[in-house]
Amino acid sequence: MKNPFKVFSHQQDQKTQTHLKIVLSAQYFMFFGIMGIALPYFNLYCYHKKLSGLEIGIIGSSRSLLIILFSLIWGVLADRYQNRRFLYILCQFLGACFCTLYLFADSFVSILCVTIIVSIFYAPLISFMEAFTMDLVGDNKHAYGNIRLWGSIQFILMVLIVGELLNHFPYFIIIQMIVFGYFIQAFVAITVPPSQKKKKKIKKTSLIVFKKKNLILYLASSFLMLVSHGTYYAFSSIHLELLGAKSNEIAIYWALGSIAEIFVMFNSNRIFKRFQVESVLLFSVIIAAIRWLLMFYTTKVWYIIIIQLLHAFTYGTFHIAGILYIDRCMSENTKTTGQAVNNAVSYGLGLMTGSFINGYLFEAVGTHHAFIFSAIVAVLAGGILLGMNK
Repeated sequence: MKNPFKVFSHQQDQKTQTHLKIVLSAQYFMFFGIMGIALPYFNLYCYHKKLSGLEIGIIGSSRSLLIILFSLIWGVLADRYQNRRFLYILCQFLGACFCTLYLFADSFVSILCVTIIVSIFYAPLISFMEAFTMDLVGDNKHAYGNIRLWGSIQFILMVLIVGELLNHFPYFIIIQMIVFGYFIQAFVAITVPPSQKKKKKIKKTSLIVFKKKNLILYLASSFLMLVSHGTYYAFSSIHLELLGAKSNEIAIYWALGSIAEIFVMFNSNRIFKRFQVESVLLFSVIIAAIRWLLMFYTTKVWYIIIIQLLHAFTYGTFHIAGILYIDRCMSENTKTTGQAVNNAVSYGLGLMTGSFINGYLFEAVGTHHAFIFSAIVAVLAGGILLGMNK
């Protein structure tokens, strides 16, 4: 006969797990909802404010530079004092308050200044969320994708909504929606529960693991992979508009990329049970090189939209594989720092370098030839990963 107390305890644990999954899914839902407004349309807004390609690249680079510095600073503080939740909520509210300054920014200098301030508090959010989620899934790390996919769902919704709104409202609505979204996200952050683990002050966080050859090679390849995405993230919407795409076609382009992501994330458990993380990373980089070459050769808008399906691999599988690889390498008291370093090197340093270089290339040779540069960089990233697999 089953012990009724054990059955009751098991049911309570399941309810707690379900509640935590909903809470964490909500964090991704809001975070990537705002990204669904900012990533496709913020640079387009700047372009319509008559900012040059180089100025847009500088703004993107400054954001990435701050992500490098402050994701590391906030991450080390969180691991050092075991106060990840407090810092997460603090950064959310301060970031939302400073984001309101975008409503008054009307020039390159003012937009740059607001971006710098907001980025200080935006920097650690995704690495904190990844660490929260890795704690929740425990030994079942491959289930990460089933929580993360809610971010992609909201990204799709916001991309399509804003794309339609731009047919009826001026581009300033992009800024209004970003500010409004930041405040909702901050209040949703309060729902993250305190850690159930016993808190203890750690005198020193050991970072010896970052001296390991394979981890260094992974970070180098991740850096190059995101450099190769510089043209895509910074200038895709502008590239499509110059080819004659309408705002709803730009929206479909970005939405299709997220739909492809969702497919990968929904099946992440099966993918990573069948294939090694290192193999998935290498495959993703190879697909990236092919994707950028196709972008170089293609001038028809709907062909470019179809090519966007490859985002499932160049972002989806690569991103999940990177999160799992870093979590595997880190000790229990360095997991937030590990995710912060990963985020800083790739989405920080990588995108900073990619945005700056592609800002110059946009002015000098246009986006078509910039995709050739992206393909070459992706090939270099693949070469580094081959060294890691030896």
